[in-house]
Amino acid sequence: VQLIAYHAAVFIGTDVDQPRNLAKSVTVE
Repeated sequence: VQLIAYHAAVFIGTDVDQPRNLAKSVTVE
């Protein structure tokens, strides 16, 4: 759960232009 929250925070904080990366990270987790 913490990893998903971390990825979400990174997505909101920096990867706003690359949502696909977040999707891949969540899928892997």
